[in-house]
Amino acid sequence: MSTLKNSFYLILFSFLSAIFLTFLLFGIIKLEEKIQSEMIEISTADVKSIVQNSADLIQGTLSTKSQFSTQILKSHTIHKKIETNLETLVTQNIKYAYLLYKDKRGVFRFLVDGAKKSNKAFLNQKFDIDNEKWVDVYKTKQPLIIQNKLLKQISITYLVPILNKDKVELLLAIDFSIKKVKEINKIISWIKDSLIATLFILVLFLLVLLIQSKRYNSVKKTAYIDKLTNVYNRNYLQEYESFINLDDYIIAAIDIDYFKLVNDTYGHDAGDKILKNIGRIILNSTRKKDDIVIRYGGEEFLILAKTKRIDSYTAINVIERIFTNIQKDKFQINENETIDITVSIGVNLEPHKSKTFAKAFKLADIALYSAKSKGRNNIQIYNEKNISNEKCKLTINEIKEAIDEKRVVCHYQKIVDTSTQDTVRYEALLRIVKKDGTIAYPNEILPVINGTFILRNISKRVLKICFEKLITNKSILLNVNLNPQDIVNDTILNMLETMSLKHENLANRLGIEITENEDLTNNKEAKKNILRLKKWGYQIYIDDFGSGYSNFTYLAQIKTDFIKIDGELIEKILTDKVSFMLVKSIVGFANDAGIKVIAEYVSSKEIYDKLKELNVDYLQGFYFSKPCELKNDEV
Repeated sequence: MSTLKNSFYLILFSFLSAIFLTFLLFGIIKLEEKIQSEMIEISTADVKSIVQNSADLIQGTLSTKSQFSTQILKSHTIHKKIETNLETLVTQNIKYAYLLYKDKRGVFRFLVDGAKKSNKAFLNQKFDIDNEKWVDVYKTKQPLIIQNKLLKQISITYLVPILNKDKVELLLAIDFSIKKVKEINKIISWIKDSLIATLFILVLFLLVLLIQSKRYNSVKKTAYIDKLTNVYNRNYLQEYESFINLDDYIIAAIDIDYFKLVNDTYGHDAGDKILKNIGRIILNSTRKKDDIVIRYGGEEFLILAKTKRIDSYTAINVIERIFTNIQKDKFQINENETIDITVSIGVNLEPHKSKTFAKAFKLADIALYSAKSKGRNNIQIYNEKNISNEKCKLTINEIKEAIDEKRVVCHYQKIVDTSTQDTVRYEALLRIVKKDGTIAYPNEILPVINGTFILRNISKRVLKICFEKLITNKSILLNVNLNPQDIVNDTILNMLETMSLKHENLANRLGIEITENEDLTNNKEAKKNILRLKKWGYQIYIDDFGSGYSNFTYLAQIKTDFIKIDGELIEKILTDKVSFMLVKSIVGFANDAGIKVIAEYVSSKEIYDKLKELNVDYLQGFYFSKPCELKNDEV
């Protein structure tokens, strides 16, 4: 921290010094200009008076009844008289005195030249101007000084307009010079010395700053590099997030599939080896000078692949190369064993459409969630068509606030006996009350927090609500949804065990609904914990059964009490023969295995009749009730 402070003070001192020196130089230059201006004013005062008298004399010589230029061109006497007058003006300092006019085409031409015969211009000789100020005199009708600054002297052209009936017809021009005095030369010399001294000081400070910056960067580099994988860490992202130009990159979020299972099975040392190798593969697959690799979570990596606006294919190839190279590699667990590792990747191809990096990254994270929900080991690109749906999702901060402010609530939906339509229990469904009073549903909440500790906090809050409901109302039966992560979480398990021991008959009134997937069936610890839950008295419900991953053997192993058939099958049971046959086979298996069956998404009498015909035990859906708040006196 002391190094950082020193660098800051050094930069501040250099900046203030530069400002001071700049103001000093500016003041010196202004002083020189002021002295020079006053010197010109003093030196030209007499010249102006003499030239004005000559202009008045020329004007008095000519008649206002016709054009002045025509009179001079036609009258040798008038021309000679004016020429004599101009010749008397030429001295050691006044080098040239001449009278000009503009022809019909606007070209300046000589009428009279007061120079010596050898240098005298011809009558009507073209005169080329080098400054637009010559033309301005015809508009302002006022005398004008034009300065040309040379090294040792100041060359001045003094223009006096001669008017005929308020119109400029002639232009009397005098060229003279003023030698710079020694004082001015001293000032200029002092300015040069000051500039050299200033440059020296600035270079000196820059060298010091470079040395300090190099030391500072080496320290910061250590703080920004993940020691295990040798890629950037979250500190780097937090420091430079606001400086990332979203036009220059595509963003990819990478998650190692089933990494927790690997850690639990082989130990953390093996997990660290895998992370180290994943980091190596990613670095070898990316472009060193173009791409940025960040480890922003335990097994999560962020890739910023450099792209061009007209060509994003090269950047996409980088992501595909990472994906393929990880698939090809064999990861050494110990001396005798290797395993295959895969990753899920979410890509945002258009970060520049997001206002901030965080929002652009969130879209890549949403695509990552899509890749994981589609079975993992694949790449998903964020689809702009789904943007309206994603905008509805809450942010992580909004969910955190809802938990802190106790705006996480449950709505309850009836589960009824098929034969009698009597309510047998309720399913507690997660809701968040937004700050504007509207309700957020699970599809707006869970995708955002999946894989984070906030998901555990949500589960704890929902369990607490259910326990309070069960304690205050001894006659109610509830179901609650837990995800596979909760089943292996010690905090959640301790909470369930404590409540089962503390309150008699509470556990057998609470059903635990779990969605069956590979996370669950491949995890030995999860299987063991489900059996512990049953031992404590909780009933196990396998949710969304038939949604694509259905392991009948696993149901027998965990001794599940209920199967909840996936709602999509129930919705299509009247129109899709395959869905009907799947439901029929699930019911048949469950009856043979002694497992009760619940059908969700029952939305009409026709679906109800069909399920009753199939001997489904229990039903749930809008046909019976919509989820709502539940007061104790309503049960």
